[in-house]
Amino acid sequence: MFFSDSVSEFGNISDIQEPLYQSVNKKKDVIVGINSTFSSETICTSEPILKVNKKPRKRMSRSANDTSELNKYNSSDSGGLSIGDPTAGSNDSLRLMKRDHSSDYQLRHDYAVMRTSQSTASVGTPSKEIEMSLENDVDNYPPSCSSEYYITRKDFGKPEPQLANVLKEFYWKELVYSKDMRLINESFFNKIKDDVVDCRFLKELFGSLKELPPIHQPLIDALRESSNEPEDSKAAMVAPVLLATVHNLTPLYQSLVQNFPIYVSALDQLYRSKIPFRTIMSKFESSKECYTQVNWILLKILNRLINWQPVLARVIEIQLSECGNDTETTAFGVAMDKIIEFAKKTKATRQSLEEYIHVLQVERDTGLVGILTHPNRKILRVGFVLRSARRAPCCRIMVLCSDRILFGHRGVNLDGNFFTVHAEFKLKGMMIDEGDTYKVMDGENNVITLHNADISIVFAAPDRASWIEDITEAIKNAARAKIDLPSLVMEKKEENDIDMTKVLLPEESPVSKMSPLQICWYRKCSFGRKDVNKMITNTMCGYLKRKLRNSSGWQDLWVVMCCHTLYFYRNHNEREPLAHLSLMDYGVGLPTVADKIDNHENCFKLFYGSHTYFFRTDSYYFFERWVDSIFQAAISRDSLDVVTALALRI
Repeated sequence: MFFSDSVSEFGNISDIQEPLYQSVNKKKDVIVGINSTFSSETICTSEPILKVNKKPRKRMSRSANDTSELNKYNSSDSGGLSIGDPTAGSNDSLRLMKRDHSSDYQLRHDYAVMRTSQSTASVGTPSKEIEMSLENDVDNYPPSCSSEYYITRKDFGKPEPQLANVLKEFYWKELVYSKDMRLINESFFNKIKDDVVDCRFLKELFGSLKELPPIHQPLIDALRESSNEPEDSKAAMVAPVLLATVHNLTPLYQSLVQNFPIYVSALDQLYRSKIPFRTIMSKFESSKECYTQVNWILLKILNRLINWQPVLARVIEIQLSECGNDTETTAFGVAMDKIIEFAKKTKATRQSLEEYIHVLQVERDTGLVGILTHPNRKILRVGFVLRSARRAPCCRIMVLCSDRILFGHRGVNLDGNFFTVHAEFKLKGMMIDEGDTYKVMDGENNVITLHNADISIVFAAPDRASWIEDITEAIKNAARAKIDLPSLVMEKKEENDIDMTKVLLPEESPVSKMSPLQICWYRKCSFGRKDVNKMITNTMCGYLKRKLRNSSGWQDLWVVMCCHTLYFYRNHNEREPLAHLSLMDYGVGLPTVADKIDNHENCFKLFYGSHTYFFRTDSYYFFERWVDSIFQAAISRDSLDVVTALALRI
């Protein structure tokens, strides 16, 4: 089952089983495919949200004996409107009070609680803090004699993040990393331990990985216990444990990064040379428990300390803004410095590993195993294009390497390969034109024409600007290269020689799990080198509420974002995801009036074509974190609408 729009792997989240309403059991037939639903009918459900009968707000009133006159004034600082008695002094003005969460009202974040002590007090707008929203005519607005009342405001500034939310995010991410560690050290190792007995490098790899969980555990315990502590005691509990953990882990991770290229190469060599090992690893990667390829999970574990940087930066920012304890702030700062130093030392190696693993995946997709992995060859961009042919434009995948361009098609019987590469062209001496030079694309937009001494290549790409940028840079580098890399060994075919009866179109059903290149084929988009570098560093996790499609109910789901994909679980203890949704070419935005999502704060939507999903968070902090992370993972020209960008000040 797959979760996506036109590409489904685990199932479609839009059709997660809905709750029972008035004893009516709603069921759907499950058809596994691109837009398939979850096959399980035991998925947790949530009751529709019931409207709470809120008490009416108490309006300001005046005593019968009070004859003072209220006049309108313009605020000298903010230009806002104020109402008050011209004789009242500043000492009689209202004080802005903290929100009372134990009151009968569940206030939105844009409400403020204000208290007055005198009936003749003036009602004003504190400069740069609160803006009054008056529903009725100002002259007829009746004041109140009550000691407490509520005034609606609209806060256009971002709420300050709370330390509790940041530490909660930190704790949730550590839970995900711990689960990844168990997945590799226990589930994966137990299946391949008989095959790695004779491989010294893999024994070292798993030996090093098993040393890490005991050192991480004290920090996880401290983060969990801090959730029960008051706000001013959380930092004191976490700071010393964090500093000790970073001090102990840094040398271990540094050694692991240095030797990791050898470990990955040994794992790949074993995959190629031993058929039993290849079968075991393929079955494990196709299981529901293994949510993505093993190489990416290993690389994610390797970058665990790197992903602490943004969280620690927010913690330090809060400590400084709230004038936190110097000892705790210093401990967070020292830990941050150690991680930054580790990140600088290992940056080149980590980026090379990300690109190398991406090349290995492209090799498996195209059947060019052992050919693309040349030390001087890089893959700059892969994706879907529409290439010109004698009969009609054809759907193709295009692989832009640092020295040549490859074209491939999707076949039916390809010995397990998703694509077959049938053409290659050298970049050296090639020229690029923006547009359809020969007018052969039947009015297609976003056309690019490439020329060399022997042939011209005309194709259309939805994201033409990215292709032009990468191709132009690759042509310049190829012209300066002093070494000509060997040609790729393959059976070359012209576009008109390919049997179109054995070619699958992008609309046809994919396999259960897909690589970035396969997703690009179905989404008709591309995937660049910079996007590869963000697959591991851009992560997020936590609980989200998903709106059920045919009801007003919301369902709680544990969601993990990794490798540009959202993975959905019933809760954080579940080992197998219910579904997953690739974010490539998706858009993220705020609900509109037409969406009919009313009275729900911190709600955002994901959309691609006719597919739309609504989610909401418990606080603005997590709303902002989710939208920002999804925006970076979407890899779309229109991934963020203008309203959302203005709201988040992106």
